[in-house]
Amino acid sequence: MNGGGLDAFLKELSGQLDLSKACVSIVDLRSAEPQRSGWRDTEIKPAASVIKLALMAGAWQAAASGVPFSSEIQIKQNNWTGTWDPQHDGIKDPNPPLKVGETWTLEKLTEVMIRRSDNVATNTLIDFLGRKNVTDFVQGAGLANTHVRHKLSSGSDVDDPENTGYNQMPARDAATLLALVARGRLVSPEASQAMYDLLAGQLDRELIAGALPGDAAYAGKTGKLSSARNDAAIVRGPGREYVLVVYTQLPAPQGRPLIQSVTRAVDEYFRKN
Repeated sequence: MNGGGLDAFLKELSGQLDLSKACVSIVDLRSAEPQRSGWRDTEIKPAASVIKLALMAGAWQAAASGVPFSSEIQIKQNNWTGTWDPQHDGIKDPNPPLKVGETWTLEKLTEVMIRRSDNVATNTLIDFLGRKNVTDFVQGAGLANTHVRHKLSSGSDVDDPENTGYNQMPARDAATLLALVARGRLVSPEASQAMYDLLAGQLDRELIAGALPGDAAYAGKTGKLSSARNDAAIVRGPGREYVLVVYTQLPAPQGRPLIQSVTRAVDEYFRKN
């Protein structure tokens, strides 16, 4: 359902902030039928690591279909590429780095893919889950314009003969997935809660999380490219529960303050309305 108040708010916000290189999607979760609004949120812009939300959903769907989360998967050289190391930024990571030849469980690979945005774990899961299987599942869940098409790389290319084009998850689709998680409707109530808990452990907290007041809880997934900085989150606090997705087509030094400004404005709106 479209939200009249949210529509007016976003229109006003677009006059206060330069959103010419941004996509914003909002879902108000406080009513039985969530209201939503968006600013260019159906446009196809780089999702970056936010696409990993689709693989997270695919992992829980596989588990619901009988694939044990304890399944052991080997880390292979063909999936090796650069990836973010939180400890280089002074952020404590409870999980060790992946190494070629090691065996990790489906559960732990999914965890590090989300919490530290591990690209090697992502590529390993793309092979294990199957990009078509993941795409078909999330499209069936309502993410009509989401496609998992290629593995992720940073600094070094990966062997990806099944690459069929760019990954795609518009901001509106990311918001749809998170709204399903928040409502307990993605795979199952138990799976949705587990996914929420995983997102709440996100280690990259400088965007939406960094702009929220102390009474708000963040659970989300960030993304970063040389010319994109994104965040997609469920926000819960006294009197408010909403999904906020902000994609920027800007490098981090410009994208970060814009996402934070949008976050502060959106959270103030929900605290007052």
